[in-house]
Amino acid sequence: MHIDKVHLTIKRACIFLVVITCLVIIDYTGFFQSFDNYFYDLSFRIRGNIPSLRGIILIKIDDKTLERLGRWPIKRSNYTHLINKIADARVILFDIVMTEPTEEDKGLGDVIKRQGNVLLPVLIGNNQTVKYPSVPHIMRNTGHVHIEPDVDGIVRGVYHTLTLNNISLPSITSVAYEIISGMPFKRQDIKQHSVRPGSIVQSDKMKINYVGGHDSFDNISFIDVIQGLYPPSFFKGRIVFVGLTATGTFDILLTPFQKERRGMPGIEVQANILNTLILGNAIRDVPAWLRWLFTFIVSTGFFIFFMGITERWAAISGLIFLLSVIMISYLSLTRLNIWIAPAVYCIGIFLTFMISYIYKFDDAVAMLGRAYKTLEPHLRWKGEKAGINNIREGLTGVLTKRGINTQIQVLTDVGRQMSFEKELTERALMSDIHGVMLFDHDGNNMLINELARDIFQGSNIDTYTLEGFIKSIHPHLLERPEPESVIEKICHEQTNAVYTLALSEKEKRYYKVDFSSFNVEGAGYILIIVTDITRIKELELLKGHIISVVSHELKSPMTSIQGFSEILSKNLTGKMQNFAAIINRESERLVRFLNTFLDITRIEEGRQPVRITPVNLMEVVKEVALALKPIGDTNHISILTEIPDKIDNIMVDRDLTKQCIFNLVENAIKYSPPNRDVIIRLEETGDYERIDIIDHGYGIKEEDLGRIFDKFFRSTSDKTKNIKGSGLGLTFVKEAVELQGGRLTLSSRYNEGSTFSIIFPKQKKTD
Repeated sequence: MHIDKVHLTIKRACIFLVVITCLVIIDYTGFFQSFDNYFYDLSFRIRGNIPSLRGIILIKIDDKTLERLGRWPIKRSNYTHLINKIADARVILFDIVMTEPTEEDKGLGDVIKRQGNVLLPVLIGNNQTVKYPSVPHIMRNTGHVHIEPDVDGIVRGVYHTLTLNNISLPSITSVAYEIISGMPFKRQDIKQHSVRPGSIVQSDKMKINYVGGHDSFDNISFIDVIQGLYPPSFFKGRIVFVGLTATGTFDILLTPFQKERRGMPGIEVQANILNTLILGNAIRDVPAWLRWLFTFIVSTGFFIFFMGITERWAAISGLIFLLSVIMISYLSLTRLNIWIAPAVYCIGIFLTFMISYIYKFDDAVAMLGRAYKTLEPHLRWKGEKAGINNIREGLTGVLTKRGINTQIQVLTDVGRQMSFEKELTERALMSDIHGVMLFDHDGNNMLINELARDIFQGSNIDTYTLEGFIKSIHPHLLERPEPESVIEKICHEQTNAVYTLALSEKEKRYYKVDFSSFNVEGAGYILIIVTDITRIKELELLKGHIISVVSHELKSPMTSIQGFSEILSKNLTGKMQNFAAIINRESERLVRFLNTFLDITRIEEGRQPVRITPVNLMEVVKEVALALKPIGDTNHISILTEIPDKIDNIMVDRDLTKQCIFNLVENAIKYSPPNRDVIIRLEETGDYERIDIIDHGYGIKEEDLGRIFDKFFRSTSDKTKNIKGSGLGLTFVKEAVELQGGRLTLSSRYNEGSTFSIIFPKQKKTD
């Protein structure tokens, strides 16, 4: 059974690992990306806006600007005028493509060359070619403004380097960062020969840490700047973005803050990108390999945890763990700028809970089947169980039409038989064989049958409450315990008790009163069974009277006969001396018989005194061997002892134990032919001390082994039928050994010999 359980555990562990591995593979394919993206965006919206750099300002070409300057595109001389107005800015970034040549390009190029901190975007055409601005002198002041939305159309990151046709294009924001910080931007090394012609390789990805939704940065109108509403000093040291916001002139970009899909102009997205670069708070992804490793560790830990608790607590704990994972993911994103995609962990915890629940359900179904198989032999009748023994245990047996229907039928049969047992029990309780009373946990009478009512009604015994009943019967109990001690023992200690009740109405009658307590769903009940034992008690009294007569009227004359016959055997001669010796031997045998019978009776009645003291069994064995040596020599039998060098003391009655060993060795001599050895072997183990009496005599027939310890039983063997004995010696030994807490065992083969073993447990030993 243990090996099967180990195999089942290994099998289930393997299945669990396969499921988790499949989960990791599914996560690798991006199946959970939608859930992760949704929670990623939700985390930004819950977090809300955060402070942005005060130095960033947006100059928007808005509807008001186009109303004053004409429709789009406006003249580039306006850009020249703007640059002169904001010449003190730290860096100026245009999110406006200027690839189409115009007559005003030279003037704009001269201003940009003189200014030195103006950046213009490049354009990647449909044929995978790079188109630079038509403005001269600006080749080193360019960068791409390409934004790659995710599959759901939301912009969450940017690639700071694009490589195509052996050309590496930095993002305009990374070029601005290099100007502002004075340090080169660390880029991933892309080998040019590895880029296929006509393809674009995106590298240096960064997740944008948006400061908020639309209008999160300071912004002013393009036309207001040109018209001089803002002095040049207003822009000193600032980072200025110039771009389109007028209706219908810009691409709508969706960000995590756009819950209702309201777009954000590219100028604001670029501002968020540069803000993230300067603050160094880009969102970092947990590496995929680390996420999958944690998935294995977390799922395995939860699986072990779920298997060790109940389903209810597993469900509650699983919900808490799911909320904890989501909360950790949210806090790590908003506090540490680390994105822990929660989907794989949440689904891993859910799958772990479901697998553990299925395993427990499988165990429960298997236990149901085993419970029925255990219960079936005890049912009073067997129902129709077509194929029940051929149905596999667990879910594999339930998940079939025949399996679940058969098990439901089994439960129906058991329920019907439980109803039968209940009816049968009620009829038995109400019978006139035993008086029955039942009291609840408050001591009030719940049930009393007619026989109990008839027994106690005539003697004025209170049967309404348990306390009143105990106090009413107390004067009539033969044991005479204190009523309070009876109540304490039965009600508070909840132990069973048996008392003898003597009632005298018309005639004296004796009853055995059995108190038993039991609990049902936390409530305690007291059941009282009253049995009429008048006939048994009368027989016990008669037996005691007979024993008393035997003890006083027979034992004393036999002692006199034994004494006088011994005197006569010493003084007479011839046949008369022989007759006197026979009388002496038989009187001795009869006295031993009477003494043994009385000893057994005292043990059975609990009147045998037992003096438990520390005893060394080595000394007892030696004394017995020495005392019986003359008898052994007379029968040409050697008594051998096998005794260890040292043995611990054990708590027994020395005289009683010695008498037991003496009787067994004497029997071994008596039932062995001459020239055979009798061995007394003493052994000690960690748990007990054992005395083996081994003979090589006649042995005991197999059919007699079950009755050898019965009173007055004699073996049916022809070889031993002439050996005199009372049939009480082994009965006495068994009763005396068990009285001291030990046990007597026997192994015997007919015509080969017997071994009687006295075993005393060592928990009663002392040093």
